[in-house]
Amino acid sequence: MYKEQVNKYGLEIFIPSFTSDMIGFASIALLFLITSIVALRWPSISKIIFVALIVRVILMLIGHYVVNLPDTTNDAQGFEWGAWNRAQDGFFQTIKNFPGINSFFYSWFISIPYSLFGRSILMMQSIGLLFGLGVVFFGWLVSKKIWDDKTANKVGWILALFPSLILYSVVPLREIYSSFFLIVAITGIVSWSKSSSTKSLILTSVGFIGASLFHAILIVGGIIFLFFLGLNNFKFFFKSIINGRVGKKNLMIISLCSLILLAFFSSKLKVQYIGGFNETLNLSKLQNAINVRMKGHASYPEWTKLNSEFEIIYKVPARMAYFLFSPLPWHVNKPIHWIGVFDSFLYVILAYLIFQNRKNIWNDPALRLILIILFAYVFIFSVGVSNFGSGTRHRSKFVVEMIILAGPLLPRLTFLKKN
Repeated sequence: MYKEQVNKYGLEIFIPSFTSDMIGFASIALLFLITSIVALRWPSISKIIFVALIVRVILMLIGHYVVNLPDTTNDAQGFEWGAWNRAQDGFFQTIKNFPGINSFFYSWFISIPYSLFGRSILMMQSIGLLFGLGVVFFGWLVSKKIWDDKTANKVGWILALFPSLILYSVVPLREIYSSFFLIVAITGIVSWSKSSSTKSLILTSVGFIGASLFHAILIVGGIIFLFFLGLNNFKFFFKSIINGRVGKKNLMIISLCSLILLAFFSSKLKVQYIGGFNETLNLSKLQNAINVRMKGHASYPEWTKLNSEFEIIYKVPARMAYFLFSPLPWHVNKPIHWIGVFDSFLYVILAYLIFQNRKNIWNDPALRLILIILFAYVFIFSVGVSNFGSGTRHRSKFVVEMIILAGPLLPRLTFLKKN
C-alpha cells in the first residue's frame, strides 16, 4: 500500500520497513488471539468469526504487499499521515491534543498507538479489522435477540463475507468504526425495546456518541432515538399520573430528552455538516453541498441538482435511489467502476428483501425505529453525496442495519448447509 502512487495531497509516501511490519504481524497475532477467545466464549459464531478474520487478513496482506486496494489513496493517505504527524509529540501530548468531534478525530485516534509503537500501516489496519470483527459479532448478536438462531447465523455469514464490509475493515478510513458504533447503538435500542433498562440506554448513548466521533452526522440517529424515548416515557408518565403515582425515572428521562431536543430544534445544538435545525432545508446550503461534490467521472447527472425548494420533493428521492443503487452498468467509465456496480446490485437485493419483510419490521418497535433511523441516514447522505464513488463508501456505514432488517429472508449460503 502507498508504494507507487503519489497522493494528491502532496504527502510523502511511507515505505514499510521490517520493524513496522513486525509490529503489524504482532497486531495480526493479537487479532487471532482475541478471535479465539470470542470463539470459545460463543461457539455458535466460531466458524463465522474465523472466516471473517481470515478473509480480511488475506485481503489486508494483498493490499500491503501486492496491489493497492480501492480507496487506499487520497483520504486514506491523508488520515494515515495525519496520525503519524500527531504522534510525533509523544504519547502524553498526543492524548492532550484531543481535536474534538470533527474529521480529525480518526487521525488522532490512530496517532495514540503510533505514539507508543511507531508507524505501522499493518497495525493501523489491524485496529480497523478488530472493529470489523466487532461489527460481525454484534450484528450476529442483535439478530439472535430480534429474530432467531437460524437467522442470526445467516446474518453473521453475510456480514462476514459482504464485500464492502471486508474492504473497509482493512482500508484505513472511518467507515468501519462508524459501522461498529452504530451496531452498538442498535444493540442498545433492541435491549431497550425489551427491557427499558438504564444499561440499554447507556449502551445506545455510547453507540451514537462513538459513531458521531468518526462521522458527526451520525448523531442524528441518536436525536431520533431521543425523540421516541421521550415520547414513550411520556406515555408511561401520563398513565402513572392517572393511577395516582409519579414515575420519577420517566420524568427524568422526559426532562433530559426535552432539553436536548429543544436545544437541537432551536438551533442551539449544531451538528457538523448540517449546522442547526433551521439550516437543514436551507436551499443555498444544499445547493452548495451538492455543487462542491458533483465533479469527476463518477458524479451524479446534472439534473439531480436542486434549483428550487419545490424540486426537493422529487429530486431528493431520486438522489436517495442514486445513493443506494448507483453506479448502474451505463455509469461505468473505468474498469474499477464494475466493483461499484456489483456492490449496488447487492443493495438492490437488500432493499427488495426489506420491502418484502416490511410487515414484520413495522410490527416490531425496535425494527421500526431502526428503519426510521436508516431512512434518515439515507436521506441526509443522499443530499451530501453527489458521486457514486463516495456513495459506495458512505452507504457501507449502515449496510449492517439493512442486512439485519432483511434477516429472515436472506439466502442461506449453500456450502454451509450443515450449520
